[in-house]
Amino acid sequence: MSEEITQQEVDNFLKIFGGHILFQTLRAAVEFDLFTKLSVHKQLTLVQITELLNIQKQPARILLLGLVSSGILKKNPDNTYANSRAAEIALTSHSPRNVISYVKLQHHVMYKGMFHLFESIKEYKNVGLQEFEGEEPTLYQRLGHTPEVKQIFQDAMHELSVYANKDLANHIDLADSKFLVDIGGGDGTNIIELANKFQNLRAAVFDLPSVCPITQGKINQSNLTDRLSAIPGNCFEDEFPGDADCYLFSHFCTIWSEQKNKMLFRKAYDALPKNGKVIIFNMMQDNDETGPLSTALGSPYFLTIATGEGMLYTWNEYESWLREAGFSEIKTAKLPQDHGVIIGVKG
Repeated sequence: MSEEITQQEVDNFLKIFGGHILFQTLRAAVEFDLFTKLSVHKQLTLVQITELLNIQKQPARILLLGLVSSGILKKNPDNTYANSRAAEIALTSHSPRNVISYVKLQHHVMYKGMFHLFESIKEYKNVGLQEFEGEEPTLYQRLGHTPEVKQIFQDAMHELSVYANKDLANHIDLADSKFLVDIGGGDGTNIIELANKFQNLRAAVFDLPSVCPITQGKINQSNLTDRLSAIPGNCFEDEFPGDADCYLFSHFCTIWSEQKNKMLFRKAYDALPKNGKVIIFNMMQDNDETGPLSTALGSPYFLTIATGEGMLYTWNEYESWLREAGFSEIKTAKLPQDHGVIIGVKG
């Protein structure tokens, strides 16, 4: 075997070794709203970019070099710059599928906490939480101390839901479901999307009392107040709403430990009527535990910052936990963007 390292191997290593620099380059471009400006003008020269961003030529060159070399922007033969397809979809403010708020979340939350990943792995504890004001044991509780960061977090979670829940609505059949409860459903984006798809469905978010006013505000804007509601409660301490025939866990199980997820599934099983169902919707780790990359990037957040106990779990883990809870009929489906849905039916 050759001892020479290929250029591709070098580039792959540099993307990891210098990942913090590439991200901060991306974040700077987002703060300048460069991608939206490029989308409006189609293509811009270096001089035009310096004028639009009100920056000097040298720092503009550094910014553009990072964006082009990482493939986020394209440099044309005539020395103009343009968005890549991914940038046009994900990083322009007028795109309905943009992830701009998620970039801001990465900067204000992930970056600070991830400094403590080594200590968190060693101690099996969310050591990165020390970067955030408060004494509470989870990030979600401490966000209340910094309203501006809390808003960034909520905007990012809304963005994630919008980005993914259309795929969920298109891959499940709720025609026979009468009342769906979204456990930890946040601002209600999921139930609004599902209620628009399934015209006879009633749905509610079951979340903390501090969250429910935000949920209700979103519901009030949807013109679906006759079918949607917010139910305050703690899913670990309170009984689930008992008249539901479907419980949804969307981007929720990843927050918690195996033991807590098992407990939630048992509570759901006990509360459901015969033929009632549980729906799990998440990014899914491959059963051989080798990827995908999105799960490798997402899992450290749950350990180091969020709760100190969660991660992106495998398909097999979810299926085994559902069976252990009593669900006998289990269906799975792979969805876009490394997501998947697992449905357990109570026999």
